[in-house]
Amino acid sequence: MIQTELLEALHQKLQSRKPRFRKQTGTIVERSDGFYIRFYRDGEEGRTKVTERLCDLGTSPAKVKLLRDSRMSAINSTRHTALHSATPAPAVTVGAFWQTTYLPWVQANKRSSTIRGYETDWKLYVKPELETTPIETFTTVDACKLLDYMVTVKKLNENSLAHVKSLCSGIFKHAIRKGVIKINPWNDAGASVKVRKAKPRVKYTREETAAILKALTKPDAKLFFALCAVMGMRPSEVAAVKWEHMDWKKNVYHVCEAAPNGVLGETKSERSDRYLSVEEPVLGYIKEWHKASGKGSTGLVFTNGNGEPVNHKSFDRYHIKPHAKKVCARWCGLYGGRHGAFTSLYNLTGDLRAVYQRSGNSLQVLMDTYVEADLSEGKAGNKKYSEALMEAMGKINQ
Repeated sequence: MIQTELLEALHQKLQSRKPRFRKQTGTIVERSDGFYIRFYRDGEEGRTKVTERLCDLGTSPAKVKLLRDSRMSAINSTRHTALHSATPAPAVTVGAFWQTTYLPWVQANKRSSTIRGYETDWKLYVKPELETTPIETFTTVDACKLLDYMVTVKKLNENSLAHVKSLCSGIFKHAIRKGVIKINPWNDAGASVKVRKAKPRVKYTREETAAILKALTKPDAKLFFALCAVMGMRPSEVAAVKWEHMDWKKNVYHVCEAAPNGVLGETKSERSDRYLSVEEPVLGYIKEWHKASGKGSTGLVFTNGNGEPVNHKSFDRYHIKPHAKKVCARWCGLYGGRHGAFTSLYNLTGDLRAVYQRSGNSLQVLMDTYVEADLSEGKAGNKKYSEALMEAMGKINQ
């Protein structure tokens, strides 16, 4: 009886024993199509052996080892976190932190367009340079050198460089929140070489917008472009337009959703949730497409073959761009219509409040991005000032 109780107590103790964290180094295996890495993955059913492709055969031995260390850093970090181990945490590379911690957080908290932008910048610019770098040893000096490299070698302009710096700073800021590091080296980082200016944004003139609208024959394509180039909506907002958000009595549309890359969700910001009056010619285009599409009272205005929101980039590529390029030599996409709409509105009214209400942007963004005074208005204003000054001088001489 006593022996049975002892065995049961021992069994319960073994069952309650917390798994021990075991750091792995990984084994590099060379095969005919590249280098692979072998390690063990711990799970509820025990340990299983895993083999993953690491890189091509032409990769240098030093680079292979660095890639091995980076991958195992991610594996060890994930296991250490899962066990809540009291042992010192293993060194984490930037690549490991991106893969196991930051990217999952971004995917859970950011819009699809932001996620895609981060993933693109990571693959093109950040991953090749920082994937195998220990996150704890990276300094502000290293950050400055990397920015200089992006300018001189990668030839990034000021906008692209700002995106890269923002992504890197976000990664390290999140590492601070997770207790991996204490200081963000990107806070004081900056390029020490001259950065190339970005090309000026194309803003379609009223004449170009009118020509494009006339060139579009399909009623849905005409409406899509008009919502961007006349009402100034973001292409992602247009992709999410629904019939039930249109007030036919007041001719007002409520912008309350967006579908970047065809993924329906919230608007870019709280300020982007807004009501827009629908005037001609857009009102006529809406009525035309409403009739042609069956006069639905609910649902998406623009859908793909599966009844889902369209991807505005694909919709533009196939239904708008081929016709627009024939009549607009400066055609560069749907955003040129949004930019042109607000620039024209500002030049016609001279009042930034109208642009602010329709755009869903902050005043600073409007000033930096959309507002561009017409030179002819500047000349006219200067002439009026000159005439008024001469009149005043004439009165003084009398």
